[in-house]
Amino acid sequence: MNARILLASVFVAATSVALPAVAAQVTPQQADRDYDHLSRDGIRAFADVDVARRAIAAKDQKTATEALADANQTLSRAGTDNRQFMKAESELHPAAAVPEGHSGKLPSSTATQATPVQWLPILGEYMIAPQTEKTPGQKQAVTEANDLLKKGRTKDAADLLNKAGVDVQFVLAIAPQQAFTADVYRASVLLEGGKNDEATAALMDAEESLRFISEDNILDSSTVKSQEAAQAKSAQKSQ
Repeated sequence: MNARILLASVFVAATSVALPAVAAQVTPQQADRDYDHLSRDGIRAFADVDVARRAIAAKDQKTATEALADANQTLSRAGTDNRQFMKAESELHPAAAVPEGHSGKLPSSTATQATPVQWLPILGEYMIAPQTEKTPGQKQAVTEANDLLKKGRTKDAADLLNKAGVDVQFVLAIAPQQAFTADVYRASVLLEGGKNDEATAALMDAEESLRFISEDNILDSSTVKSQEAAQAKSAQKSQ
């Protein structure tokens, strides 16, 4: 698995971003809250998908197969993750921009699908506002902070950003869990059948399904869950 680990490291280091408008300094407590929005299994599965796609391009069948097997397992576990939330795409609050280097898009307010979808938060990044003057050192600090955030080292990420004197905004990438999981499974079946080009296309479909949103969506969903829990508790007491 050394090749897979190396590819994953390259992926993390390459996550450069183009950034939203409203920004502020990050405290360790805020970094903890930001990281807590993310599904740990979702983070892992998303990295697996990227590793598998790169491995297929490099004709490294073993690494691609192992990465997809792990992605299928982690996505199965993610089905019970309490960080998921239900919303129609038209109800999502878009981020200011899609980070550079990422597939996916902003949610559409005119999306024709009005049925609520189960969304899984699989990536979170700090981004500098586009109009903000930024030094090469600050851009490097953001890249390194995002690397630390993916590893759960939230205090180190916040300390690095504050030491660099950079204001940032947190942006979430969410995946429609059912469609994303189906695409990853389809890719693994195609790869096993020797259909590498089709497997790559399935992985690209999975990556293109991402939507980049503000964390307001998570806060809204948390409020709804709290209200539903309170109502259920009240109903039990009245019985």
